[in-house]
Amino acid sequence: MGLEDRLELSVRYRDMEVKFSGTPDDVIRSFLGFMGRILPAYELMSELTLTVDLERLMRAVAGLIAFTPEGPVITVPREKLGGERNVILLHLIKAFLGYQTGKLDRDTLSTAELLSLTGSKPGTVAARLSELTNLGWVERVGRGEYRITTLGVKSFMDDILPKIKPKGE
Repeated sequence: MGLEDRLELSVRYRDMEVKFSGTPDDVIRSFLGFMGRILPAYELMSELTLTVDLERLMRAVAGLIAFTPEGPVITVPREKLGGERNVILLHLIKAFLGYQTGKLDRDTLSTAELLSLTGSKPGTVAARLSELTNLGWVERVGRGEYRITTLGVKSFMDDILPKIKPKGE
């Protein structure tokens, strides 16, 4: 096979890139075999991957969280949030959004910060953080530092947000 009979094909799909080379028949056969094997698995993996849609999250918490020159704040009375667990989650979401949008330097809050922000008793905050960590909604990332997980954001949006902010609000 001379160089003029050789076919090279580069395929890029999302974050995957594969190169094929050989005779035109071999390249086409390899390419079709690849597509038949990999693409369905890749599509299935995409469906199984949990990610945070930042735009959807920001739209969902509009009216609950605001970014001010002094930093992000919760704009609704804590009574409307329905319990300490929800208050803690919303503060962690606020930190996550602040970090993702470049308004904060980190996406974590310390236990001391959560105590100050929630006004709750240390035992209550510790108990709620333990519950949230056990659920996989929050992770401890250092000594006394916590961040919301992707599962935590999803659970907040699916289970808690509809109770705090009914549709149409």
